[in-house]
Amino acid sequence: GTVLDISENFVEGGIVRAGERLVLIDPAEAQSALDRVNSDLSDANLEQREAVRAIELAQDEVAAAREQVALRVKAFERQKDLAARGVGTAATVETAELAASSARQAVLARRQALAQAEARVEQATTRIARAELAKADAMRKLENTEITAEFAGALSDVTTSRGGLVTTNERVARLIDPDALE
Repeated sequence: GTVLDISENFVEGGIVRAGERLVLIDPAEAQSALDRVNSDLSDANLEQREAVRAIELAQDEVAAAREQVALRVKAFERQKDLAARGVGTAATVETAELAASSARQAVLARRQALAQAEARVEQATTRIARAELAKADAMRKLENTEITAEFAGALSDVTTSRGGLVTTNERVARLIDPDALE
């Protein structure tokens, strides 16, 4: 990024204190990346909440479909009983049997919808984990827009100036601890 500000001591041979800010790189890009990641994380959390609600609804639908099966099977049994006593017709028995079969098929469809809702929750959980990793990375990049002295010392090999561009892993200067010299 672009160097926005440098310390007045950020010169060849300059003496700096531990913790002193030496260089400030334009944080706009890093801040935008962090904002996008926060938005993605919010979306992922929303998707997870919606997926959990979808599971609850799918469970209710499975329960309702099973109740329909029970009712349709009772109706089928009743029609069979009536036909056995000579009161019902084969057509009504067949219609009741088809309705029971259709109700069982509906249970399978609802169970499949439930499985899909459960998969959505797992996908949302994975998406949240990825977004949290991306957020940590974006925060680290934002923090790296400010370069501070790790210890007190003298600067050498200073290569950066205000308004200049620095790239990832570029050495902007060397900080030497005068107490560590032989």
